[in-house]
Amino acid sequence: MKRLVALSAACLTFTATAATPYHSESVMLLQPDSVLQEPVPSVDALANYIKAVQATSDQALSGQAPSPTGGYLVLAVRPGGQSMVWLDFKPALPAPTAAKLRAAILAVPAFEAQNGVVVIALNSSLWGGPASSTFTSPQEWTDAMQGHDGPMEVGELVDKVWPGRPGT
Repeated sequence: MKRLVALSAACLTFTATAATPYHSESVMLLQPDSVLQEPVPSVDALANYIKAVQATSDQALSGQAPSPTGGYLVLAVRPGGQSMVWLDFKPALPAPTAAKLRAAILAVPAFEAQNGVVVIALNSSLWGGPASSTFTSPQEWTDAMQGHDGPMEVGELVDKVWPGRPGT
């Protein structure tokens, strides 16, 4: 819990005005603090990564035709500096805008996760759209859960939808 408070305070110092296309409403850790202890090298490393994603998102969306929406940037980081992003906005962004945002976020250097995957969600407002009031569920995650009975740990779900080297 201490980690969440410190992270929220550090990340929400990113300010945005009404004129900017990106505004982060909140940071949601999608794993318990006990799971994050080992893979997150420091709160500062995670906070700096989040701030870089926020700044990059604002830059990537600048100059794009406004498409007011709200939802989540769902971020995952694995050892080796690997990162992934899922966009969970309702209504969805136009495909070219989503592709540009996704590519820009994937170009942000990730912190060095250790022995596991780190998964967080940034509840975001784009061009003044309302932030989400529901839990994140990117379409890829929903599709991966089809036919699966019961809950699945988020790290396991991420490994299922993100091919390549698993996070554990």
